[in-house]
Amino acid sequence: MSDSLNEQLKEAGNASGQQTNTTTPRWLPRAHSLSWAMLVITTLAILMNSIDRIILPTLLPAIMKDFNLSEVQAGWINSLSFFGTLSGAVLFGLLSDYIGSGYRRCYSWCLAVLVEIISGVATAFCKSLGAFQALRVFMGMGTGGSEPINVALLGEWWQKENRGFAIGVHHTGFPLGQFIGPILIAAILMFGDWRHAFLFIPLIGLIIVVLQLIIGTKKNHQRVFNWIDEHKLTRPIEAKPQKSSLKNSFSCLKNRNCLMAIALVFGFIWAEMGIANFLTLQLTREVGLDLSTAAIISGASGITGWIGQIVWAVFRINAGVRHL
Repeated sequence: MSDSLNEQLKEAGNASGQQTNTTTPRWLPRAHSLSWAMLVITTLAILMNSIDRIILPTLLPAIMKDFNLSEVQAGWINSLSFFGTLSGAVLFGLLSDYIGSGYRRCYSWCLAVLVEIISGVATAFCKSLGAFQALRVFMGMGTGGSEPINVALLGEWWQKENRGFAIGVHHTGFPLGQFIGPILIAAILMFGDWRHAFLFIPLIGLIIVVLQLIIGTKKNHQRVFNWIDEHKLTRPIEAKPQKSSLKNSFSCLKNRNCLMAIALVFGFIWAEMGIANFLTLQLTREVGLDLSTAAIISGASGITGWIGQIVWAVFRINAGVRHL
């Protein structure tokens, strides 16, 4: 009787390992502890990325005053940042595919983040407008390059069955950064000026880089793959990933749905950043708020975006949607 019961429990345990853990909530999938660690690191990274991207729009009134800029000149500086974001996403994305997937992608990711950190810190010490403009391009390249690599990196550390969950949670870092970033900036402005924000905030990224180098090793990646195999789940990538060619990198552009998704996301981000870039300027000039208060208000939309992502993520999981 006892042996029969144990056998039944063993079989039930094996079945749950193939699907989900019945002792955990439905919306919380089973995964290796290193997969969860990578989720935390990449979420912190996208949060940092979001903060770095919001620094310029949040501090724009003070920067305009320091460099004696007009609204048109300030608009061009914002454009330079996004030109860097676009070029960085393409260049670092191609470099990341060439270096390789899995644990190899950590190398290109760290390079992009270091460009972001160095450019941000250097901005605190620049004296000329030309140097400031050049550093806006380089910092944009760092944020633009690290973001797509960050998404791909996370996806390669989770089984395909639950990759959608991981990427959805990871993306909550962006609206949280939009909310937390202005609060950090407002706190810094109480004791310093806009240069101190560029000096201290990007340095936080060094902690994330160190954590990534500790977790994202070949040995740890293999441990995740072994766990996935043991639980009869699907590996996110091949065991021996091949280097990608330029042709393969752009192959998705041949897919109509892919092109429509790109256009849709572009439209949403274009509208969002068009408002965010000049919100603090509007609040300080037209409403008469001080820069610290305007910074906090400008980041309020981030918390609503975070709530929206959580609600939609839960809805998608309950509906049984999977990213394969």
